[in-house]
Amino acid sequence: MLIGGFEDKDAADIIIPASEKLLEKCGVFDLKGYTLGLQARTCNKWSPCPFLVLLYATLGLHRYNLLQGTKFQLSRVKKYVFSTGAAASYYITLDAMEPAADSSSSLQTFQTEVTEDSFGKFILTCNIARIRGEPSNVYTGLNIGCRLPECPPENPFEIYYLMKDSELQENNDWIRLYLELAVATTDRNREASDFGLSNLEIVNVAVDAEGLLNAKNAIFYIRYKDLYEARLGNADFDRIAIVRRIFDEDTGRFTLVGQNQSSDIIN
Repeated sequence: MLIGGFEDKDAADIIIPASEKLLEKCGVFDLKGYTLGLQARTCNKWSPCPFLVLLYATLGLHRYNLLQGTKFQLSRVKKYVFSTGAAASYYITLDAMEPAADSSSSLQTFQTEVTEDSFGKFILTCNIARIRGEPSNVYTGLNIGCRLPECPPENPFEIYYLMKDSELQENNDWIRLYLELAVATTDRNREASDFGLSNLEIVNVAVDAEGLLNAKNAIFYIRYKDLYEARLGNADFDRIAIVRRIFDEDTGRFTLVGQNQSSDIIN
């Protein structure tokens, strides 16, 4: 059945205005349509989920896994609600599964919220990451500006802990997530549907943190080759993504902030 030019009701959600009362009753995650500067989108075969939203959904799962000691992996994004404006907040409903040795695993529905501090900068805050129905202490204070991490005067791959190949393989999912977020949030003009992110080749990773990989507060230096840029003929394809992970125990505020720089800074 066609509804406003769409072939199912979920796809039509984007053109149906929602009331303020409905938003107050159902909450932002269950918003349908648009109201108060918010718009809802359902992900399906008629309206595929944008790659950046998939990254933000994975970021929410990463926050949950880091704090809860779990290993949930994204299965699909069901819907998302986003605020209008250059820098947006995304309220994402997704399904995820935790791998198990037996067949007891089942899909869990998660809700996560990711906020962009500034368009074109890698400053992301994730205040909500929970299994739907779980209570959550939501941070409601003002965002405090985060200073972008910079490369130290010394070569970080010589003075900080250099991850072993086995560690890179074991933690590849979230390390690659950090790298892809660093590129995707700062370069919105990539022509490929995935920003050419599949062509990012990680060379090595250095970690500045007490407790190292599982530390809630740490800085990661990810040296990589951007083969997408290399194919375009750009000489500056050997680069470093510098990513600071910040978790505030008092508020539950989880932030990733970073930038990309040429590897020339350490040569």
